[in-house]
Amino acid sequence: MTVQVHPVDAFTTTAASYPSSNNSSKKTIVDNNVAANTNHNDPFRLGYVTDVEGNIDYFLNYVVNHSQVLKIQYWDTKTLTLAFQQNNDNYYFVYGGDAVDKGPGDVRLVRALVDLKHRYPDRVYLLVGNRDLNKLRLVAELAEDDLRRRKIEEIPPPHWDPNAPSLYEYLTEVAAKEKIDLATANTRVNRLHYMLIHTLGCPNTFEFRREELSILRENKSITDDEVVDSFRSEIEGEGGSLFDYLSLGTVAVVIGNTLFCHGAVDRHTMGYVPPLNSKFENPKTPPQGRYIDNVVEWTEALNDYLQKGLDDFRKRPYWNKERTSRGGEALMALQNRSAMWGRSIISNCYGDGGCITTAHAAELRKKQVPAIITDPLVFENISSDPLDPVVSNWLLKSGIQRVIVGHKPTGDSPAVLSSDYTGGVEIVSADTSFSDTSYADNRGQAVSVVEVVGATENESKQSIAFAWHSTNGSDVDSWFPVPNSRHDDDRKEQQQNASSSSLSLQSRVKGDVNLGKQLLNGGWWVKAGYYKMNNKKKSIVLWHVEKDDVLSINIHQNDTFN
Repeated sequence: MTVQVHPVDAFTTTAASYPSSNNSSKKTIVDNNVAANTNHNDPFRLGYVTDVEGNIDYFLNYVVNHSQVLKIQYWDTKTLTLAFQQNNDNYYFVYGGDAVDKGPGDVRLVRALVDLKHRYPDRVYLLVGNRDLNKLRLVAELAEDDLRRRKIEEIPPPHWDPNAPSLYEYLTEVAAKEKIDLATANTRVNRLHYMLIHTLGCPNTFEFRREELSILRENKSITDDEVVDSFRSEIEGEGGSLFDYLSLGTVAVVIGNTLFCHGAVDRHTMGYVPPLNSKFENPKTPPQGRYIDNVVEWTEALNDYLQKGLDDFRKRPYWNKERTSRGGEALMALQNRSAMWGRSIISNCYGDGGCITTAHAAELRKKQVPAIITDPLVFENISSDPLDPVVSNWLLKSGIQRVIVGHKPTGDSPAVLSSDYTGGVEIVSADTSFSDTSYADNRGQAVSVVEVVGATENESKQSIAFAWHSTNGSDVDSWFPVPNSRHDDDRKEQQQNASSSSLSLQSRVKGDVNLGKQLLNGGWWVKAGYYKMNNKKKSIVLWHVEKDDVLSINIHQNDTFN
């Protein structure tokens, strides 16, 4: 899919910050202000957030305190209504996927995103993530018929995780703990617990859903079976919030010169469209599929694949008699790296620790090369190479100069790869769902905000800016240069422009040429910049740098970059 927008001189921004002292999730908000009339000459601005995963407090903090694109029109703890801050045809919003699983706001968040998409169908895009697509499994695997008609010991464990227990092993343990027989332990409730804990990676989600249902039903006490019913009803068909999200969603979208997807575009995924008969299992040989050379045509084919997979799910959501096939299987496979033989645009990922890539990640890829042709499980343990020139050249042929993704956490701020390394393609990985693991929600005070903003509609450049309030309380306002514009004779001027917080948008759009770069001494990556004035009223730059899982904030004005 491609979206034509006014050509603009744009930049991307990202941010992280403290939650408001007024807890937005606990108060009613009503905004009756009518935005100004549409002005087609206003700058282009695109807001992006990803991997909220049901954390409604985090999302409200993002919108209320940090977003320059969205606002809350109505919120009363049960219903959330979003709107654009300006009645402007040049305002866009992309949700990057993974809307559910890690907080008590799955249903409310998804309903709000679906409602926003319905009201602004051409300017709101909902990417599908692995946590969204994998819920299609629930309908067949929690069906009453499935509880009765097959021996539990014949149901295999998750094919992508050799260390996970089988359903039989799990229920045997439950039966022993509760002093009941295996048949009694074989309930929808216990099967859902098994799926959430051992196959979906979200052990607290059952109780999160109970908490949310209690809010939605006026503090009513919620039974285990009501929790199971909710999980199924939200995905089973039209009217279910998550099914509606998928129906309105996209696998990938091109807006201007930026490609958005949930996972990664690498040498394995680029141009690949899997066959519609793909199975949710480890294949014996790589699925054939087809390849499309043009990026826009490729995204359109992937989005058509999504819709055809949903049509299949609508027609036959339950297992066949042999329990070997069910509708939507191709979509369950699409989000699974081993089922795709390492070609999942949903689940392949950049990032190592908090960095966009590391020497460790490169070495691991190199070691695994011999096994790639024989073992699909190899892909579960490696990250994609954002430096690959084959991929960047392929993207540039279609005019793509930026890829923005989520899926894999990269510390408390997005990780960015400078386009200097790729000949013109910038990579932004913006999942910060593990910003601070000392907090119960693993996020702490950080909020990631990425925006693509245009200076004018009369120029052909786009770039990103990154506004960030970090876990240590520091305000960060980082402005990245336009991809493919970082020439040596511009560097001094660009650095001076980036160092002044009072400059106009048109001046600052040139950005800090050191962001998204790697220092020569020890492999540190510059992730964000702190632009301040010293006591002599001279501008200084402090860079937030990261190496694997080690954080540091230092002045690095004299360091050398790779």
